[in-house]
Amino acid sequence: MSAHDLIATASNADFAGRVMMLMFKTAQNVASEDPATPDHDVRIDYAGRVIRGDEQPQLVAAHVISSNPTIAATIESDPDQYGANVPDGDIEFALASIWTARSLAFAAV
Repeated sequence: MSAHDLIATASNADFAGRVMMLMFKTAQNVASEDPATPDHDVRIDYAGRVIRGDEQPQLVAAHVISSNPTIAATIESDPDQYGANVPDGDIEFALASIWTARSLAFAAV
């Protein structure tokens, strides 16, 4: 695995744009979630940050890639595609998986 390939993909405007669109989708899902969901308050605050455009899609793309070995392996299988071969569903899954961690990180600031 080459970190260079993963960084190049996270920095790619098309891949980061896809992550951004899916971040909005995830943020909307969080905005509609049951208020009894663990860490709901910080999750909804982070959703607001995303909806306002105050997050950095390339940074989130790097977190998505680094947190999900399936995504990293897909990128590594054909690095010249810069993540175009990664299904949206995999990105959505990764975003949902890291949402609380990112929310708590921003809550701590």
